[in-house]
This record gives sequence, structure tokens and C-alpha cells, in this order.
Amino acid sequence: MTAAGAGTGKSILWLTIALRSKVPTLYLSADSDAFTQYSRSLSVISGMELVSAENLTRSDGLSGEELELAGIPIRFGFDASPSLDTVETQVEAYEEVYGEYPALIVVDNITNIRVGGENDSDPFSGLEGLNDYLHDMARNTGSFVAGLHHVTGPYNDADKPIPLSGVKGQISRVPELILTGHRVSSNTVGWSVVKNRGGRADPSGNLFAELEFDGSRMQMRDPRISVEQFQASVDAIDTDRMIYETQPF
Repeated sequence: MTAAGAGTGKSILWLTIALRSKVPTLYLSADSDAFTQYSRSLSVISGMELVSAENLTRSDGLSGEELELAGIPIRFGFDASPSLDTVETQVEAYEEVYGEYPALIVVDNITNIRVGGENDSDPFSGLEGLNDYLHDMARNTGSFVAGLHHVTGPYNDADKPIPLSGVKGQISRVPELILTGHRVSSNTVGWSVVKNRGGRADPSGNLFAELEFDGSRMQMRDPRISVEQFQASVDAIDTDRMIYETQPF
């Protein structure tokens, strides 16, 4: 699960992972329509400004830009409020068409999924059950399933590390890995590992990796550092124990 406030680029993080890795992906885009996702995808791959990508998409003036996306194995679903049956149908349809399940399934975001129940008017009711469903899906399909989610009110501004307790609805029991995102600076996002069944984590949110984020071009990438900063990182590695300790630059 990836949880973050508005403007931190959680959708762009996973769209970038899908497009750049070129692994077979099913992206269930309940939160954004086809125009938005196609324009974003053009920006992610080409590096052009999002405004230019949107204008190209509107004018149907695509040529070389379209070819950059043609070979990427990603399939989108754009139902704005899909039921669990709809989600399952799309996953099974993918397997029927391509002969195997996708390597990556992105659910953007989980609060848009209609899970039913007695309190259907509450968007956060039944999300524990939904997480159980997605966890079971991951095991049955062999896919990496990433669910995008919101954070609680005090962390919506995304101006400080978000702890595990900042996940909206406190639905952290099931996911094996939970990331939270906050703004470190105007062009840097910190992604905190607040839960990790297979490795190191810090529920406080203070253990995070920084990525540069240029929202005007939909670019999420490793930060560029100087030779001195790189050397400081190398010096922080304990080669005997193979442990990396972060050092301030």
C-alpha cells in the first residue's frame, strides 16, 4: 500500500514504475480518466511538459510520441467506481487475452472500489476486507498488487513524515509493505517505509528515501547528487557488516 497526501505524486510513482520497468501491468485507474492517464504517460516517457502532452492528446497530433508508448505492456481500466466483481472480471480478462496474469496490478485508489456492506455510504467501511481480497488476489495470480490510499487529516498537507498511524482508516493490518509519502522540498518527495514484513521499516515515518519530483513534466527519479555527496554515501557503508547508515550531506 502507498498512502500520501495530495500533490506528492503517489499515482505518478506507480505509473512511472509500470512504464519504466515495462513489466506487464494492469492499472485500475478509478481516480483518473483516460485523457489524464494518457497525457501523464506521455510526459513520463518523453519528459515533455504535461501541458504539451495534454494539448497533443486533445488535438490528436500524436506521431512519434505515440510510438514511445506503443511497446509498453500496460492495460488500463477506467471504471470510476468498480465493484469487486468488476475488478475480478478485469483481472481474469487480462489473463484470458494475454495468457498470463499481469506482473503488476495497481489499484488507484482503493477507496473508489465498491465493497458493499451495511454502511455503503462510508467510503472507508469494508477496506480491511478489501485488503484481504487484494492480498488473496496477489497470492492466487502471482502479481504484485499495489493499492493507493489516503492519509488522515493532520498529514494531508504532506509537509512532514507520515507514520503508520497516519494511514486513513487505520487499515494497516493486511498489507505486507506500506509506504507513505511527504514533501521534503518543493521538488523532492520522501517515501517512508512504515511497514515491511520482509525487511527494515520505521513506523514513525522517519526512515525514508528521497526522489526528485517534477510535477510539470511528471518526472519521478533518483536525486542527482554531487561527487562529494556520492563519496559521503560510499564512506557510510560498513563493508565488513554490509550495513548502510545514512549520513547527512
